[in-house]
Amino acid sequence: MTTLADELAFARDLVVQAGDILQRHFGTGFAVQMKEWADPVTVADRQSESMIRAAIHRRYPDDGVDGEEQGLQSGTSGRLWLVDPLDGTADFAGGLPIFAVVLTLVETGDPTRAFLNVTYDPVRGELFHAVRGAGAYLSDQPIRAAASADLAGALVHLHFSNQHAAWEASMELARRITAVAPHARNLGSTAVAQAYVAAGRLDGHVKVTSGAYDVVGGNLLVAEAGGVVSDLNGAPWSYPGSLLAAGPALYSKLLALTSGLPAPG
Repeated sequence: MTTLADELAFARDLVVQAGDILQRHFGTGFAVQMKEWADPVTVADRQSESMIRAAIHRRYPDDGVDGEEQGLQSGTSGRLWLVDPLDGTADFAGGLPIFAVVLTLVETGDPTRAFLNVTYDPVRGELFHAVRGAGAYLSDQPIRAAASADLAGALVHLHFSNQHAAWEASMELARRITAVAPHARNLGSTAVAQAYVAAGRLDGHVKVTSGAYDVVGGNLLVAEAGGVVSDLNGAPWSYPGSLLAAGPALYSKLLALTSGLPAPG
């Protein structure tokens, strides 16, 4: 694998363009459709992904693309771009300005490990990025996961699953965490939460179930920022398993709370 300088510059430019699409639609009274229970989609999701896909096919025609809205289109290069054109659609649809565009480059044979990630918050103009082995950055400044080991004062991101069968397990996870870390948060965007763990704004992030489009790249951000990523039992993260991401000092304390959680459903 090369330094990926060209791919990084391309991805950074592309997510900003996608962010412009989201901003043009935000707050305009667009229609909201439901793909499944608690899983909305809008015209902004679709336009953002279509633009990203077209740009990738023009620039890297042999690469595969797998997007949340339009699915997998295989390539021949051994590389695959994961696209989340709008992470935080419920926030976006409700007028809450917390959402992101996520673009991640992985190897086709191991799509859970990212080579490169770019996560862009168009409202705040914040662009997070990481290349494997080269550190994590926010607007070209290095970022680090939080060093604190204080559970009582920790900001831990809780995710309430959009899968109805996982709801009870999510509530049990929330009960375990908030019993000792009462300052829990739910931003409504997994990608933003992952970026905030990498930047030290959040101390940890826990999920009963996790997707790929909004997590794989965020895992790279966290790891390159010095954080730790696993499932809730401490095993390596795998799709579509659970997620625990945290700063290195807090990780073991959170793991003691999350281990042994009953399986969803």
